[in-house]
Amino acid sequence: MLVFVAGGAALALLTRDDSPSTSASGSTTSSRPPTTTSGATTTIGPTTTSGATATTTTPALPDPCGADGGAIRAAIDAGIAGARDGAQVDQCRLAAVDSSWAAVRLVAKAGSTFSPVTVVLHSGGGSWTVVANGMQDVGCGTAPQQVLVDLGILCSSSGGGQ
Repeated sequence: MLVFVAGGAALALLTRDDSPSTSASGSTTSSRPPTTTSGATTTIGPTTTSGATATTTTPALPDPCGADGGAIRAAIDAGIAGARDGAQVDQCRLAAVDSSWAAVRLVAKAGSTFSPVTVVLHSGGGSWTVVANGMQDVGCGTAPQQVLVDLGILCSSSGGGQ
């Protein structure tokens, strides 16, 4: 028997054993729980409270571009044709040597025919600007060499400018 105390009242819950047992004399007996209760109702399982609203939220995933993600995406959508509706950010890197430079890899959203592209952006005066986009040698001759290395961009020519 289990006893629960709630709000000052004790509730007893009898465990049920429907399996027949055999006594030493060989006769079979079966124990049954009582069929009536008086004055108390016992509820087993999850309970809900009416009148209260519970809201479950899924935590937002971190933006791959960090705190500047919204501004970087706005610059991409303004500077790259079709990006707003057809592309999603696959990768984003900020240069460790100068966090005013970023490289973003865009890929097609489901059902879109957007061609993958790497976009190099630079921040100045509080806003981001697209300075180069493409697949190979993107940003080469535009961004400093060490920035390109940090961004994971390899140039087939002598490297970056500035």
